[in-house]
Amino acid sequence: MKPPRGIQIITWTNADKSTTTKYRVRITRKDFKGKSNNYFDNLLEAKSFLQLSKLEKGKELIYSITEEERLNQLLEFQRDNNENYTFGYFANMYLNEYVFNRLPSTELIKRNQAMKKAFINRICNTAIVDRYITYQEKYEMGIDHEPIVLRDFKNFDIRTEIKPIDINNYIRTRLKGTRQARAVLPVSVARELTFISNVYNKLIYFDEKLEPIKNPVRDYDKSLLQNTINIRKRILNEEEELNFLNLINSYSNPQLANICKLSLLTSMRKSEIVFLKKSQIKDNFKFIHLPITKSGKSREVYLDEVAREFLMTLTPAEKATGDRFFTYSLMGFSKVFSELMLKNGMRDIHFHDLRRTKISKMLSIGGNDNTILIAKLLGFQSVRKFEEIHTSDKHNGLNTQSGMLASQGHGSIDINFKHYFNPVFTEVDKMKKANILKAKRKLEGLNTEEEKELLNLMIELQDN
Repeated sequence: MKPPRGIQIITWTNADKSTTTKYRVRITRKDFKGKSNNYFDNLLEAKSFLQLSKLEKGKELIYSITEEERLNQLLEFQRDNNENYTFGYFANMYLNEYVFNRLPSTELIKRNQAMKKAFINRICNTAIVDRYITYQEKYEMGIDHEPIVLRDFKNFDIRTEIKPIDINNYIRTRLKGTRQARAVLPVSVARELTFISNVYNKLIYFDEKLEPIKNPVRDYDKSLLQNTINIRKRILNEEEELNFLNLINSYSNPQLANICKLSLLTSMRKSEIVFLKKSQIKDNFKFIHLPITKSGKSREVYLDEVAREFLMTLTPAEKATGDRFFTYSLMGFSKVFSELMLKNGMRDIHFHDLRRTKISKMLSIGGNDNTILIAKLLGFQSVRKFEEIHTSDKHNGLNTQSGMLASQGHGSIDINFKHYFNPVFTEVDKMKKANILKAKRKLEGLNTEEEKELLNLMIELQDN
């Protein structure tokens, strides 16, 4: 039976493959001061709550219950906390309040939640130098002969025992590695610092007495990670792309080849392709609508002629369900892809390189007033500043740079400039040669060989 207006049935799959169903009452009225999202185990409770929310007396009752819940939670926090001000305690609070507060309704949300929990656990279980242990404490523990004592990061007091120097020690420990944990790349350390910083930024919402505490991540020694976070600029050249296509086409499961080709044709991310549904293809194969992306926002991926023809002939896998094209899970596909590359001497090819290759091709040959290409070739540090000075036009569609950026899902033009754009100079050379021949034909005409060369160049550029 369909629930009444204002009530939505929410169902998700748990880790043990069982399903949970809740009835959500979402209230967005400006005059309502209670929680906007309320979940109930049965429809009767949801109906009763919805009816109460529409009456003045009912709203007063809801507000009083909400305030009572808040006070009870505060008392429970103070009781359970029992002067517990360790980083580990508040890290768990951060996970509960800001990570697992969303229903795991999609694979992408589940993956992001698991990833954030893994980062927090790794941080908490990293042991660094304990600068605060006293000689008396060492003596009582029978380790007074030890010059250096280590303590897990989760056991440090967030008020008095985590300073910028301790953050520096954390960075050095992670870069160097220990017996228990291997050394990691600087880019991974930088991401871990982001999560430490996130916990500190939320302290004021856990306990207002913690408002004066400074975030130690803001003042760590930046030189420890300076010039060590290398931005990956890998794209596939023509020979590598041909070898790669031959490999994936020969793989036993054609789904893998189709997923890879879609990235090369559309620049979509792995998670966006693996869970792609037929219903997301809109307007007679003009674009793909992505309701949830890495940034949490929706976007449209516009399709060129080659991508459109590919999708028109693409049929869902035999056991695909729920309107999906593919049956892979995200982790399952990642494992198969990595193993295939490693086994065939292509371990340097990452899936994201396919996306980067397509973006670089598009930006090398596409659009009028291609400021990314000009800025790259002329050595400008900021494309945004270049555009402010030299152009003010706004464009739409795949024929222009701004349309490409919107389709690729990058709000910042500098992200494309720094992370993705490596000009495909073979295409740039072709454009340059074509323009020279066009100019010559206009001024003095071309001979038969030159006309043939120009025609071939225009066909090649159109195909790309």
